[in-house]
Amino acid sequence: MDYEIKALTPELADTFAEYLAKVDFSYAPHWATCYCRYYYSDCSQEEWMEQSGDKNRAEAIQKIKEGSMRGYLAFDGDRCIGWCSANDARRFVRLGKYIERQIKGKKVGCVICFVIHNEYRGKGVARLLLRQAVQDFATQRFDAVLALPIESKAEPQKQYRGTLNMYQEQGFQEIEKHDNLSVMWLEFPRVDRSSDF
Repeated sequence: MDYEIKALTPELADTFAEYLAKVDFSYAPHWATCYCRYYYSDCSQEEWMEQSGDKNRAEAIQKIKEGSMRGYLAFDGDRCIGWCSANDARRFVRLGKYIERQIKGKKVGCVICFVIHNEYRGKGVARLLLRQAVQDFATQRFDAVLALPIESKAEPQKQYRGTLNMYQEQGFQEIEKHDNLSVMWLEFPRVDRSSDF
């Protein structure tokens, strides 16, 4: 089966919100209210946990329409089956102090979250989403892409940031390891931009 990957656009804001509203988050119920806003926020953990799903959903739709919240949706025909959050690393303000050293002075993309419909897990959808994100970061002349997967065989839901294998398949290298968290890095070849002038 061929799946179609589409970049998140203002026209797809409602599709994004409706998809996440219907995902089965029974394995982690508090994720059901996130709407992928967690890494975009810098409030305390306590404040975050008190935010309603309605507020996060409305904020997500607004930010998508403004163009500041980005990522990719996967489709099987007309049916949305997956989501990947991918953006300029500096947009994910909650990660700021943890990734500042890696991104300093560079234009770095970041892939941070995958939400795949339970019927489509294990069918390569996340890999397709990642491949598209990497291709677009390269086309948009980013210097590199950063990812922070968490390995957890005991709790597979914690692998929502993707798996080591899928990043390695795209050429990412592990540059740091912190317990079960890997810092994965993909550097794009330097382009001589002097010919642009």
